[in-house]
Amino acid sequence: MQKIKLETSLFLLSIITIIFMLLFHLYFVTILYNKYTAMSKQNRLLEIDIPPQRGNILTENKIPLTENKPSYVLIIKKKQDLNYLLKNYTNIYKKLLKFKKLNFPLSFNITEKQGTLLLTDIHKPNSIIVSTSIQRIYKYPYQFAHVLGYTSNIFAEDLKKDPTLHYNDIIGRIGLEKEYDKYLRGKHGIKIVEINSSGRILQTNSSKTKPAVNGATIITSINLKMQNELYNALENVTNKYHIKGGAAIILNVNNGQVKAIVSYPSFNLNKFSKGISIKDYNALIKDKRKPLFNRAIMAQAPPGSTFKTMVAIAALQEKAITPYTKFYSSGTIKLAGGTLFQEYHKHVYGWLTVKDALMVSSNIFFCKTILKLGINKLDKYLEYFNIGKPTGIDLPGEASGRMPSIKNKIELAKNGAYWLEPIWYPEGDSCNSAIGQGITLLTPIQLAVVAASIANNGTVYQPRIAEKIITKKKTILIKPHINHKIPASKDVFEVVKQGMYMSVHGPRGIIPNLRNVPVDVAAKTGTAEFGIKTKEGYLTTHAWVMGFYPFHKPKYAFTVFLEGGGSSLHAAEVMQNFLKTYYK
Repeated sequence: MQKIKLETSLFLLSIITIIFMLLFHLYFVTILYNKYTAMSKQNRLLEIDIPPQRGNILTENKIPLTENKPSYVLIIKKKQDLNYLLKNYTNIYKKLLKFKKLNFPLSFNITEKQGTLLLTDIHKPNSIIVSTSIQRIYKYPYQFAHVLGYTSNIFAEDLKKDPTLHYNDIIGRIGLEKEYDKYLRGKHGIKIVEINSSGRILQTNSSKTKPAVNGATIITSINLKMQNELYNALENVTNKYHIKGGAAIILNVNNGQVKAIVSYPSFNLNKFSKGISIKDYNALIKDKRKPLFNRAIMAQAPPGSTFKTMVAIAALQEKAITPYTKFYSSGTIKLAGGTLFQEYHKHVYGWLTVKDALMVSSNIFFCKTILKLGINKLDKYLEYFNIGKPTGIDLPGEASGRMPSIKNKIELAKNGAYWLEPIWYPEGDSCNSAIGQGITLLTPIQLAVVAASIANNGTVYQPRIAEKIITKKKTILIKPHINHKIPASKDVFEVVKQGMYMSVHGPRGIIPNLRNVPVDVAAKTGTAEFGIKTKEGYLTTHAWVMGFYPFHKPKYAFTVFLEGGGSSLHAAEVMQNFLKTYYK
């Protein structure tokens, strides 16, 4: 009897179990199936952008100066979406407040945590996009600030100017980053993925994936040690004498390659690439020393006595003087109308040849020389030297300088230069011009090109920083480009080079601090007056030095400019310190 009851209980339990399973299956089929079917219908295909890696910039020995760090970028297409972000993510996106007055769309870097948070927020507007991008890192952010420039995320104005840009691009703003942006940027790819209603990626359609093409690699002519040592030398002398700022350049005289080019004071490139704060940016803008100003290519100043080298070449080639012509320096002379013209501190140098005059930097010798040559003949040679025109260096923003011509002076006088008279005084203006004063303006890069052209006997190369552009498909070689050939004989250049050598090594040479250095240097200094006169009657001065080395087989030309730097020996001290540390 008990056995029958047990069998009956087991039978009933089996029936109940089967019924429960049927009910569960029915629930799954009718309810869960419908639920998941509905959800699957919400799955959709999405085209995801694949940003390229920005190409890197390397030294001549292929040492990287830049690198890329993965990052997220927040892209906001509509202005009203700011309110959504500020309302829901106030603590994270406080930096958005500074964008309230800008045009839209805009993009900027965010952290991985911020990016992940927004990626999982399915309630955000469709016009708010989070995308992967890169952040540019600079390994030598101060030494190369004015050479490399920096990148930043794009703004609405950028998209209007260039429709090929993507929202998550970074673009070059100044320097090589801007000059070669189209090569460095690369090309975007795409991949097609299926995502669910929560935004989770389910699978990728590999057949429709188009890989990104990374940006080109730029190989420069920059020597890393030269760049760093030149920057250090310029920084030390500038701070030692409390000078506002300066620039220094070294060129290869045989092809125009830039081996080093620095401007001081400088700034931290990495602050810009990360998204510089308003406080830090305003500090740079308000800094009286102008750290953002690239003095190497933008500073325009009277070149002082460095200009005498070009006057000598023109006068010798035009036979206004010969290597044996002598003029007497008596300390002061009277020009037409009774105007006094004098040597620096009224030094009396006696009888001088052109070599002697370059050695002691005689003002009177070159005044008498220009009166025999004439300003118009000088200007013809200045055009060959590329004075008054940009050199064409591959950096944006280069200034043109100004030639000391009759036409330029009259135009200046008629267009705001109230201190000038609209007339060229044949003696006063010509003599002023011959010593690098008056209306003459040169940039440091222009004077470096002049020094290189003298060293190589008259070939004016266009200075270049980039040597190679290496893309996925080809390598573009940037060949030396000649702007001009100066129509003067080798003998003429030899006379001037010897005068520059005597300026350092001669018995009355005025650049003694370039004698005891590891290489044989020829140079010419310049002390250019500007501004307000001192109690002794002298104006504040810029300090210049230009030259080349080694003397017997020139390889490198150089220029140093110190804005308000006082004595030209301060500029020579920059090169002295550089040569001693670089060649030790």
